[in-house]
Amino acid sequence: MRKYPIGDEPLIVSCIDSLRIKVTEKCPWACSFCHMEGGIYASDVAWSPELKDVINLIEQHISLKEIHYTGGEPTKNPHLAELSAGLCSLGLEVKTTTNGQFDEEELKRLVNAGLRSYNFSVHSLDPKRFLDTQGGKGLTWVEKGKTSSDIKVKRSNLSIEWAEKQIDKQKKMILSAKEMGLDVKINTVISSENDIENAKEVFEWSKAHNIPVRLLNDLGNGLTSIDAIRKFIDSLGAEEVMRKVTLGSSACSTIYRTKDRYEFGFKQIRDNKLESMCRGCSRIADGTCEEQFYGIRLQKNKDGQYYVVLCIQEDNAKTRMTVAEFLKSDQLKEITSYLYN
Repeated sequence: MRKYPIGDEPLIVSCIDSLRIKVTEKCPWACSFCHMEGGIYASDVAWSPELKDVINLIEQHISLKEIHYTGGEPTKNPHLAELSAGLCSLGLEVKTTTNGQFDEEELKRLVNAGLRSYNFSVHSLDPKRFLDTQGGKGLTWVEKGKTSSDIKVKRSNLSIEWAEKQIDKQKKMILSAKEMGLDVKINTVISSENDIENAKEVFEWSKAHNIPVRLLNDLGNGLTSIDAIRKFIDSLGAEEVMRKVTLGSSACSTIYRTKDRYEFGFKQIRDNKLESMCRGCSRIADGTCEEQFYGIRLQKNKDGQYYVVLCIQEDNAKTRMTVAEFLKSDQLKEITSYLYN
């Protein structure tokens, strides 16, 4: 595995201080590169004394600054405003990734609850190309009880008109959030060189509206995706100005600047294993590991218990455990060793 970022530019080093909460598994999209945060059959998360206790227990070991909502599509959780208010009451900053498929009334409700940071996932501004991305997992999770053939039929029924409405709503919500003075970013995935033209349109639209964009690699497409992003960056004539690394995590990013001073990021995965989890894993040996150890994820399963998820590919006692098990685990000891050494 190549180690990214590379170069000699200023380096910003931070520690793990974020908890990713999978607040729902529901999503109207079915993006081909979506890893669903490694979790399946998760319940919607609502604010409760139990969740407050879980957060407080984790904070006894890790000094949390922020909560990042993931899914599914977080805004499909009907409890999101109340959840945000509760988490903010603990002094935590709340952020979300979203596809923007909600309305201004919901946005105002979420903002009033304390959710003021939005990473919009924009995969294409062209309806046909957007439809090409809709061949992944999303619909398999929302269509419970359906067979794979049923789901294929549902996907084939997605129309250009549907795609146009999705894109128009997304652009409207992005601009509304920006006008409200919220923290707004745009994420776009480049899976291969076939996506470069698509990325150019998203990049130019983001730049025209002075909204930061982050290029994301397709974790399932390895170096093909990374090399395509490098080619796209080279075509912009951009220079590297900064690198960011999170200690104890595979998370890292490189910040670039174009000649007209627009800055954008390339979010990457670096070589960083959690030995207590990764040791002996066949994916490390055969090169199919996509993320190594990125961070701590929390979800509520259908059995009503909260689980900590540490890997998006493997589901075993090392990678998925109850909160009580996690608090006693070697994995937590290893994670905290990076925080205090």
